[in-house]
Amino acid sequence: MTKIIGVASNHLNHANSRFGTNYVDYIQKNYIEGITNSGLLPMVIPMGAPELAVAYMAQVDGLLLAGGQDISPKFFNEEPVPGIGETDQYRDQFEIALVKAALAQSKPILGICRGEQLINVALGGTLYQDLETQYKTLAIKHNQYPTKWEIPTHRLEWQRDNWLNDFAKRNTLVNSFHHQAVKTLAPGLTLDAISTDGVIEAYSDDARHIYAVQWHPEMLLANGAPYQLFFDLFAQKVAE
Repeated sequence: MTKIIGVASNHLNHANSRFGTNYVDYIQKNYIEGITNSGLLPMVIPMGAPELAVAYMAQVDGLLLAGGQDISPKFFNEEPVPGIGETDQYRDQFEIALVKAALAQSKPILGICRGEQLINVALGGTLYQDLETQYKTLAIKHNQYPTKWEIPTHRLEWQRDNWLNDFAKRNTLVNSFHHQAVKTLAPGLTLDAISTDGVIEAYSDDARHIYAVQWHPEMLLANGAPYQLFFDLFAQKVAE
């Protein structure tokens, strides 16, 4: 039987020239490509009320949380700093509920960029709301724009053997599009990798089937087969 991965959608918050006031839910196709090519079946979960999370998670075998808006500091008991970007508390609330439902049902979770940050907050960790103004030892560019999405720009420093050992041997450079980042890891999470200036880039918890990275592996797929291995390794975790 094909394993199904629930992919939490993003939500269009503002009117624009293409959709007008049709506030669509959506997910970038790169995530779907990575999941599908690994032999998993993606199911996009539209944003909804937190009380729907248990029912949604009962229909799938794993959860993927993708990139997007900043996370509201209200969920880690801070006031917003001037450098914070757009937040969406409705998305935050729903995805926190999805994380808790996935854990209760022992379903593997994969967090990418915002997803890594959201899982950490859901479990009691904190974030840098804005690296440029809050991270005192910032030494590299963590938002590589306007460099193209699929081009790796900064190096990782691996902190231990982890689920990405095979992927890391192929390439230790990653792409980077963020200004928020994990500050304090939530209880039970173990650090896997940092950037060369010390920003948390990956963590995991095998006991609870949690896997998360700060970079964008779905964008790196444009570079060819070696980058698909990231999603293949998560598929192995789901199969277990």
